[in-house]
Amino acid sequence: MTIFDSVLGPIEWVVAWLMVAFHQVFTAIGLPEASGLTWGPSIVGLTIVIRIVLIPLFVKQIHASRRMQLIQPEMQKIQKKYKGKTDPSPGRR
Repeated sequence: MTIFDSVLGPIEWVVAWLMVAFHQVFTAIGLPEASGLTWGPSIVGLTIVIRIVLIPLFVKQIHASRRMQLIQPEMQKIQKKYKGKTDPSPGRR
């Protein structure tokens, strides 16, 4: 088992579990078990669940973007101040 498998394995398991759960729900309400008519809504359900889980990340991204917009004028001032200047000691770190 590689590190890639160990990281993505649990995610794969959860996604598969959700797909089967949605499939069972749609089968229980009367859709045919072996039909694409059951797997299609299962995929839609999985997509909705993943979007809901990702909402906190979207909110963080929006907040970070707004903060960057607020400091943009200051960043432009700093860029103008140091435009064309080079590091006086490029060999030292």
